[in-house]
Amino acid sequence: MLEMSSGNLSPDHSKIPAVIGYGGDTLNTAVYLARLGSQPSFVTAMGNDQASSWMMAQWEKNGVATNLVRIDQAKRPGLYHISNDESGERHFIYWRNDAAAKYILDSDEKQKQLEQQLSEFDLIYLSGISLAIIDPPSQDRLFDMLKQLQNSGKQIVFDGNYRPVLWENTDLAQKAFSRAYAISDIALPTIDDESLLFGDTDKDAVIDRIRQCGAREIILKMGAEGCCVDDGEVREVVTGRRVDVVDTTSAGDSFNAAYLHFRSQGESLQKSAKMGHILASTVIQHKGAIIAEGDMPSFQ
Repeated sequence: MLEMSSGNLSPDHSKIPAVIGYGGDTLNTAVYLARLGSQPSFVTAMGNDQASSWMMAQWEKNGVATNLVRIDQAKRPGLYHISNDESGERHFIYWRNDAAAKYILDSDEKQKQLEQQLSEFDLIYLSGISLAIIDPPSQDRLFDMLKQLQNSGKQIVFDGNYRPVLWENTDLAQKAFSRAYAISDIALPTIDDESLLFGDTDKDAVIDRIRQCGAREIILKMGAEGCCVDDGEVREVVTGRRVDVVDTTSAGDSFNAAYLHFRSQGESLQKSAKMGHILASTVIQHKGAIIAEGDMPSFQ
């Protein structure tokens, strides 16, 4: 989506100039995967307009392939405004009700074509926002497609990113998340989102519920407390680094990228989680979702 960012909210509500950029949770993860040496392709739909062309060009510059982006002649990209309070926490306003990405799986033909395209990849990554922006029939097509891809040996990764404003009600969100966890080879939930959506605040209760859904490998992100990794045999808390927070945008997205990159290289759950903490703790010390390449940390 196009992003309008106005920095920290001022106590007197005075006007702060907005900066135009782009953003999105799965896109942030794709950019950091590319930075780390993976070769991601981004799956979405955009319009045939200058803003869409500009965004796709920026993704390519960051190493994210756009060959799987569907161009919808009748639609435009979504738009959102992001601001931060004094603690660095984010606040969002969305304008995306008719964004092109909402229609990416609105027909059986589109499902069949995308399934063929994704069959060339080893890992397919999606988030709770991926589910929230499409209608129930499109969700059904998505889950059917992912199950077929999983049966053919592809890994499915789900990031439990929950934005209440994007859902009609919590019941629909709970059912969609549970379906996603059921087919997750790797699940990347966040304890705050899980508590908000399902009500369970204890880390073991959250992990137990997600495992009962069917997830195989679970990494529960817990903010400053680190994360808890679980593969059905080992359950362990991996602590992170405490830093001065400037902007929490992309904390989870960057963690996911580093975790998945190092895990795909054969590293253990614990080391991959440590690498995730290194990247996320660096990102939140900078403004914006994507930090400058020169600010990328050393993974030692």
